Amino acid sequence: MKVSMPSGSMHGWGVAGTYLEREIAKLPPVPGVTLHCMSRSLAPRMQEAWDAINIGYCFFEDSIEVLNFTREAAKRWDFIVAGSKWCEYQLRIGGVKNCCTILQGIDPAHFFPEPFPADDRFVVFSGGKFELRKGQDIVIAAMKVMMQRHPDVYLSCSWTNQWPFSLATMGWSRLITYRHDEVDFLNLPGRCALENGLDPARTLVHPLVDNTMMRRLFAETHVGLFPNRCEGGNNMVMCEYMACGRTVIASDSSGHADVITPSIAYPLSRYVPMVVSSGGVQSAVWEEPVLEEVIETLEWTYRNRDELPGKGLLAAEDMKRLTWDGAARQFHYIATKLANRAELARMQGA
Repeated sequence: MKVSMPSGSMHGWGVAGTYLEREIAKLPPVPGVTLHCMSRSLAPRMQEAWDAINIGYCFFEDSIEVLNFTREAAKRWDFIVAGSKWCEYQLRIGGVKNCCTILQGIDPAHFFPEPFPADDRFVVFSGGKFELRKGQDIVIAAMKVMMQRHPDVYLSCSWTNQWPFSLATMGWSRLITYRHDEVDFLNLPGRCALENGLDPARTLVHPLVDNTMMRRLFAETHVGLFPNRCEGGNNMVMCEYMACGRTVIASDSSGHADVITPSIAYPLSRYVPMVVSSGGVQSAVWEEPVLEEVIETLEWTYRNRDELPGKGLLAAEDMKRLTWDGAARQFHYIATKLANRAELARMQGA
């Protein structure tokens, strides 16, 4: 079984591709089968890797736009794997029957429980590339209020976005002022936070770091804030954060719904539908968390911070079910089943 995915440690697809290729290589070979990463149009990212049997792995957030591609994808692919049950549901609405969900894993060698900071600060972590979908504008608006109320509240953010077109979506936010910059775009997220009223002395803006080094950032914080409007997967950064013994305030919709529960996190419960357009055409409907509830929940965790370590350990224990070798075995099972079926058909037709 071959793997046709990007590799690397600085972005989600690269991390997933690296781990899946490594873990699948440990399993018995399945000739003639290739696992591909899929584009937004549900096509293979690398057409030259097309094989006799092809399995696609997809993450998407454009729930309306994707329906333009699902029927053709259902015919083209032998099997499609979604990165969340929400994505699988959208595929099935679009007529894809040969599909299932496999969640992304976590490497326990790099992400494991850490002691909480010893000082008296209250540090909130926010991660993920800076864009409207991931809700950092909600984080900025909520943290502005918290910083005004409490002098010991800090924000630690890892928001580097290497794709300017994605950054530009923040211009649609009704919660912050955003000035796009195509030249100095790597520094834009931090600058945007300060321009919208966050205290520069209490806003820690981190540069892009290797995935294996993220635990060091997590360890200096108390709670994560992930008010994402939509996630096609289980949110790798959020799950890695929880694996380090930290709980989160998070939306419990779309891909987050596969991991966020009241026992391990503080789920947000109030949303307003947000219709997203691309080129003047409606492309998705997302669920936007209500800012007031985000502030209320932050205030609760601030005043009840003594319960965070216990809830964080429950989160870490729950994240142990998300392993890359487990994901690899699920893909391998599908590949083996498809290969056996193809061989049986060949023998019957001979």
